[in-house]
Amino acid sequence: RQFPLTLVAAKAGDPEALPAHLDAQPMFEALEAVALDALEDDMTPDTLVDNSPITQGPYRPKNSNDKYGDPIPLRDAFARSSNVAAVRLYQQLGDKAVVRAARDLGIKSKLTADPSLALGTSGVTLLELTSAYAAFAAGRWPVAPHALAQEEPGILSSLFGPQRKFGGSLQSGMEDLLAACIEQGTGRAAALRIKSFGKTGTSQDSRDALFIGYAGDLVVGVWVGNDDNTPLKGINGGGLPARIWHDFMASAIKGAAPVAAPKPKPTKPTPASDAFPIGIDDADIQIGNQSSVTINTNIGGVPLDLRLDKDGVAVEPGRRAGAGAGAGAGEGAGAGGNPSPQR
Repeated sequence: RQFPLTLVAAKAGDPEALPAHLDAQPMFEALEAVALDALEDDMTPDTLVDNSPITQGPYRPKNSNDKYGDPIPLRDAFARSSNVAAVRLYQQLGDKAVVRAARDLGIKSKLTADPSLALGTSGVTLLELTSAYAAFAAGRWPVAPHALAQEEPGILSSLFGPQRKFGGSLQSGMEDLLAACIEQGTGRAAALRIKSFGKTGTSQDSRDALFIGYAGDLVVGVWVGNDDNTPLKGINGGGLPARIWHDFMASAIKGAAPVAAPKPKPTKPTPASDAFPIGIDDADIQIGNQSSVTINTNIGGVPLDLRLDKDGVAVEPGRRAGAGAGAGAGEGAGAGGNPSPQR
C-alpha cells in the first residue's frame, strides 16, 4: 500500500510561507527509534521506565516541565516526551541498537552516537523523518519516498525485496505509543475526529519544532524554524506545528475535522402578561401609606385584590369600589369571614 507524503515547513516569522523546505535539517529526536528498539527488545507500552531525575554521569538532561516521579509506563513516557526516560532507555539499549533502528526506518544522515541523540542533537531532513513515519503507517520499512505513484511490487519482490515487515505486535505497539501522544500527551492540539498517530518534537536547543504523524491515507510532517537557525521563542512541537498539522489534515481528509459544539439557541424573554396574567387594562391601582400597592382587578371574571408590600404578595377576594351589587356581595362575603391572604 502506498501512502502520500506531504511535507509542510514554515518559517517561524512568516506563517503564510508554507512551501516545503526540503533542505531544512531539523534535529532528529531518536525517541521513535528508541521506542521501536525497546519494543523489539520484548518491552511493551506498559513496561515501566524510570522517570526520576538523572543525578549521575556527565550527561544529565532534565524534563522540559521539570516534573519527575515514580516509574511510568513506556506509553506515558512517550506521550509526555520524558527526556530522562528517553535517555535511560537509550543507555539501556545501547547506541548501536538505536542507530540501527534509525537506519532501518530510512534515516541516512549522520547521527551522533551518544545519549544526547535521544533528545535531538543530530540533523536530518524533514523528508527522512516523514518517510520514517510512513514506515509505521505501511507496516514495513524502509520506505523510499518518490514523487509519482509506483506500481505495487509483485509477489517475488514482496518476498525477497529489501523491505521488512513489522510483526503485528510490533506495529500495534508503535501505534499505541503514537496514538497516546495525541490522545493524552504533548500532541493533543493535533487531535482529529478519526484515529490519528503522531509525535511532537522540540530540539534540545529549541531551534526546531516538529509534528509528524499520519491519519487516513496521509503521512504529514510539519517543521517550524528560523532560516538563520536561531532559537525559537515560545514555540514547541505541541504548539504551532501540531496545530498546522491538525488544520491541514482536517481539510485534506473527509470526516477528519472535529465536530464543533452546537451553539445554544437564543431564548426569547417571556412576556410579563404570560408569567402573571393580570387584566391591567381593567384594574384599579392604589398606593398605600406604608410602602404598599393594592391592585383591584379580575382574572377570568373573578374579582381579586392583590396587595404588594415588603412581606410579598397577598391575594384576597375582590372588593372593588363602585361595582354595585357585585361590590355589596364582596363586602358581605368579607363580613362573613374572609379567608386569610394567600402568600
